[in-house]
Amino acid sequence: MKKKVFYIFGIVIAALFSLNAYIFQNKIRKIRAQMDSCIKRVDSYTNKFSVSLGHAEVLANEIFHEHAGKQIDILKNGVDVHSCEVLDYVLKCMEYTKFLKNALFESVEMSLPDYQQDHKKNYEKEYKSLEKEYDLLGEWLSPEVFYFHHGLRFANRKIQNYVRNRDMIDGGAFIGDSLLVLRKYTNKTVYCYEFSLSNVEKFKKIMKKNNIVSGYKLFPVALGETVRQVKYHAPKEVTSGSWLEEGGNDVVEMTTIDKEVRKYGINVGLIKIDVEGYGMPIIKGAINTIKSQRPVLSLGIYHNHEELFKIKPFLQERLTDYVFEFHLQAFENGNFNEMILFCYPKELAE
Repeated sequence: MKKKVFYIFGIVIAALFSLNAYIFQNKIRKIRAQMDSCIKRVDSYTNKFSVSLGHAEVLANEIFHEHAGKQIDILKNGVDVHSCEVLDYVLKCMEYTKFLKNALFESVEMSLPDYQQDHKKNYEKEYKSLEKEYDLLGEWLSPEVFYFHHGLRFANRKIQNYVRNRDMIDGGAFIGDSLLVLRKYTNKTVYCYEFSLSNVEKFKKIMKKNNIVSGYKLFPVALGETVRQVKYHAPKEVTSGSWLEEGGNDVVEMTTIDKEVRKYGINVGLIKIDVEGYGMPIIKGAINTIKSQRPVLSLGIYHNHEELFKIKPFLQERLTDYVFEFHLQAFENGNFNEMILFCYPKELAE
């Protein structure tokens, strides 16, 4: 009787395993079919193929992983050991998604690097004091802004001194949160660019609430590679997830950083860009300024594959004697949201 029970139990287990394997293989076939349709343009992903955690079905595909691994190796060219560790973590984040955990019966724990765990503890300790210092009218004080200061807080003294007497450009100024921090690193002007009118209105309210009346200029226009008008869907509410996806009935003026620098005579010490996936066109529209004025760059590159895989090689090919670093600036395990590419002239290295 016992043998019969064990025999039946074994058959059930084998059947369940086979069923799960079939479901998994069928899932992979569907994913492969989805990705095969765009494999010829695998180097030109756009916003709809987001990099970050949450799009597991696309990211689980082995075609993508082979591509991503090669691209990560390219990004490692010329960077320090710490940046290589960050990139290794990024690749693991893309591989070990929730989908893969379930499909492969794996219990994969994706933990932040030890140094990032320490930063997380410090941020949590500081948060109450940050709430007293800054009033964002109900918005969250994010670590990339209020703890890491877009890379400037833990930059060496040479870098901090370099930007002190120069202007800054804040691309994707959102509601002014970055301005509240960046203004402390410069004696000059922060030029803020934010095309979402709902964000602009809250930006003004937050500046008033925090008694900020000088040291910045706000431009309700979009930054890009060319000067033109762009039709888009304007968000009705305050959101950090706004991006220019052409189409719609709303119109925004687009300009370039190169044009703005010439127009206003900006002496650029820092360019910060965090624009929900539109970073590459903005960099292309700023390349003359970057080459001639050699500013420090803090670039959010986590939104899509073009930002992650293309911006660093593009800059590395065009800039002489620049240091490139990858920094994690968020604290969610298994996620690399808010990662930046931090760049500065080689003479500022210690």
